Amino acid sequence: MAHETGKTAKDRMAIERLHQQDVEATLSGKADDFAKLWDSEAVRLQPDGPPEIGKAMIYADDKPEEAKSGGGQNICYRSEIKVLQIVGDWAFEWGYFSFKESVNSKPGRGKVLRVIKRQIDGSWKFARVIGFHREA
Repeated sequence: MAHETGKTAKDRMAIERLHQQDVEATLSGKADDFAKLWDSEAVRLQPDGPPEIGKAMIYADDKPEEAKSGGGQNICYRSEIKVLQIVGDWAFEWGYFSFKESVNSKPGRGKVLRVIKRQIDGSWKFARVIGFHREA
């Protein structure tokens, strides 16, 4: 039992590192930074587009957004995960996020549901993500 508790704590710390990388990537707005967060077979579902299937497709969709936004930096981004459940090599979480894209933009708030997969090296990557946001 103590081994499982230690393993779970280690997994939670690794997932928290992924969360920190997500914040850093969102603030940088760089497609290359986002690409480091995804499992090779990831799927991202966004409200106004078709499913993005695979890390390569997600990157291909992120790259033009980066160019269009001039680097895409958000000036503020905060993630608030409400529940994280780890089951073997998979983790499931839901929560809220808030952001502000520029000094002149309105703040936004959204909801997210994510499935996270343990990688061979012990790190965790996003495998399935669905998120919705709106201006506050």
